[in-house]
Amino acid sequence: MRDGSPRVLRAMNERAALYALLDAGPMSRVELERAIGLSKPAAADVLARLERDGLVRRAGRSTSSGPGPQAQLWHLVATTGYAVGVDVTATAMDAAVADLTGTVVGTYRTDWPGGTDDDPTATLRTVVGAALRAGGVRWRDVRHAVVGVPGSVDPDTGRLEYAPHLPGFTGFDVRARVRSRLRVPATVENDVNLVAVDELTRGRAAGRRSVLLLWMDRGVAAGLILDGHLVRGSRGGAGEIDRVPMPGGRLVRELVSASAVRALGAESGVPGDDAAAVVRAAFGAAAGAFRGELADRITAVLAMSVAALDPELVVLAGGIGYAGGDELAALVSDRLGTILKQRPTVASGTGGAEAVRHGALQAALRQARETVLGRGAPVSTVDSPERAVTE
Repeated sequence: MRDGSPRVLRAMNERAALYALLDAGPMSRVELERAIGLSKPAAADVLARLERDGLVRRAGRSTSSGPGPQAQLWHLVATTGYAVGVDVTATAMDAAVADLTGTVVGTYRTDWPGGTDDDPTATLRTVVGAALRAGGVRWRDVRHAVVGVPGSVDPDTGRLEYAPHLPGFTGFDVRARVRSRLRVPATVENDVNLVAVDELTRGRAAGRRSVLLLWMDRGVAAGLILDGHLVRGSRGGAGEIDRVPMPGGRLVRELVSASAVRALGAESGVPGDDAAAVVRAAFGAAAGAFRGELADRITAVLAMSVAALDPELVVLAGGIGYAGGDELAALVSDRLGTILKQRPTVASGTGGAEAVRHGALQAALRQARETVLGRGAPVSTVDSPERAVTE
């Protein structure tokens, strides 16, 4: 059926069975045979081994009304491992814990002085520990944690770059420090990249292979997915466009950041306590000049990247992108269509305030599932269905 040693074949079959149960929920042995192409004896052997290892459990009988006895059902034991996702900003830390099905079992959020905390990894451990306690989860059961930060990690040095507002996280190998403090397998990832992961998993980018996400809030950054994979760049700084100069001499941040949009609102007579409120007010009233100028600015920021990368989809995210919604996306789409032959779909993001945490949790789940369900099998030979986080 498959080439390789008996041990590798067993691992591949076990991996396929576990991911099938993850994707479909409780299944009978016959359903599992059909799903992954095993013979009756092979499927029975796989289930016996996985039950022995505590990874699957009998889940009652099917409710079929057909003739004959009701079939025994099997389900994945989702509590054999957990994933942790954390969103770190300059003002707060927000953590969530999920089991292998993606069901969130515990959360914890706290404000913190990111600009003055000399030992933020200690605060990080406290926050993660509180989320674990909320879910009744032990540290030793965490299979992977992903920490999202507003900056980029240099893959060679592990140092956090583009993050002057988080001095306690800079000047050292942040990956090693976080792993040492948490004492679990952990990854530190750019926050906007994680927003892109969230959109790809459960948002507007679901099913897409090529996506450019523009984050517009206090800062401006981009997240890029090509052929289904995040693009981080050779030094980890892909998408750090905040201080890139634009034609006319202004920086990207001086065009579409929160402070720039507030200033544009003041000039245009559009009220609002913050940038998102200004945008919402503009799209709920006769403020055509503001809307047109904002769309022009966003189009100018996007044009070169869209021309060079030809993405299927452009997602407008962050407080400004979310507030503008589909109306702002349509204006940007129309403008891109007048200057570029390859006109991508433009859509407002759906992630909202917890997009970074959700993306971190999805990325952690991918690693945690492979640790528990992979069984050491070659990853590229067996499909790995993903399931979205559920709360």
